[in-house]
Amino acid sequence: MKCVVITGTEVKGCTYNLKEIFLDELKPKSLTEFYLPKDGPDYCTGCKRCFLEDEGSCPHYDKVGPIWNEMIDADLIIFAYPVYVLRAPGHIKSLLDHFGVHWFAHRPKPEMFNKTAVIITQSIGAPNRAAQKDVIISMEWLGVSRIEKIGFGMMEGVKWGEISEKRREKFESELRSFARKFTDISPRPMGIKARLYFQMSKMMQKGVLKKLPHGKKPERDLQYWIDLGWIKAK
Repeated sequence: MKCVVITGTEVKGCTYNLKEIFLDELKPKSLTEFYLPKDGPDYCTGCKRCFLEDEGSCPHYDKVGPIWNEMIDADLIIFAYPVYVLRAPGHIKSLLDHFGVHWFAHRPKPEMFNKTAVIITQSIGAPNRAAQKDVIISMEWLGVSRIEKIGFGMMEGVKWGEISEKRREKFESELRSFARKFTDISPRPMGIKARLYFQMSKMMQKGVLKKLPHGKKPERDLQYWIDLGWIKAK
């Protein structure tokens, strides 16, 4: 199994320890890790180069490209991050913004359609669900058909050493049980939601093609769908 881990903090605290327990139980054959914000891109500037040209034209491609390529190659994509003010950290959202060019509505990668994604979050005590939703939405629109999540409330403190041994043991038991769900990752068929998004986007691209003046070259997204045989050119 080949895994890529995107950790939303450089601090080796609660998030780091939870992630390490998960990986210790999972024991992937191949592992690549990125730590944000250090390994992540700056905020998207809205230059639209990725849409009008290609993703390699992004001014932040030197950071985005390696992460995206590892996600394409991985069997399992893992996000681990703390909850900031009820949502995902800004640098997680910044990274996800750069993947928009590969959403169904633009140039989705078929390699993403049979992958599994895992989300591991922790907060002091606030709910984790809203913070997990930021990544879930992005993964769904990228075509990932299986997305699993787990969240923890530290409650007793903001540092790993402040958490009681009993509570840490409970976290470990839950994480190891959770990790065992992914010991055998086989390619999955495209899920219902992914198929829905694909068909919606296909209809949209067909509409763009229908309105394309005769003799005019299709723009980047439309040409991509034509090249992959998802829609037929005029």
